[in-house]
Amino acid sequence: MKNFLSALLVSLFFMSTSAQVSDSLKLGKTNREFFIKGDQKYKFSEYKKVFTNPEALAYMKKANTNSTVSQVFAAVGGGFIGFGLAKELLRNKTVYRNGIAYKEKQAGGWGLIGIGLGCVGVGIPFAISAGKNLKKAVDTQNQGAGSDESKVTSYRLDIRGNGIALSYNF
Repeated sequence: MKNFLSALLVSLFFMSTSAQVSDSLKLGKTNREFFIKGDQKYKFSEYKKVFTNPEALAYMKKANTNSTVSQVFAAVGGGFIGFGLAKELLRNKTVYRNGIAYKEKQAGGWGLIGIGLGCVGVGIPFAISAGKNLKKAVDTQNQGAGSDESKVTSYRLDIRGNGIALSYNF
């Protein structure tokens, strides 16, 4: 009986390792693993290899454009905020006249800080739109691949805690 159970367990293990993997697309956590399709991992710049559906590719191009615009606004806004803060903190200047030190106050940097905050505020809706278009692109690509996914037969062996589970999808 032990031999039978061990042979069954070994055969299930080999079936689970050689099972087919579905081609559904998932978002990764890092830029090196931005898209995960089956076992393959793709970078963000390789989106043309990942998306085969033309509608999903259009959403992805919109997401890429919106992301670039939001990054430009964020960089410009951050520069203005940093320069304005530096100007505000260093606005007291010591001037010497006839050997006597006087403290002069120069113009502050609050205007630059306000311009920077405005630029960052303009970039935020673009970043939100980029995220929404990215999710739409992934959902559209997965819906297009859903018809092929129903034909894939897969085995899965899960070993968690104190139990073993085998699932067979057809």
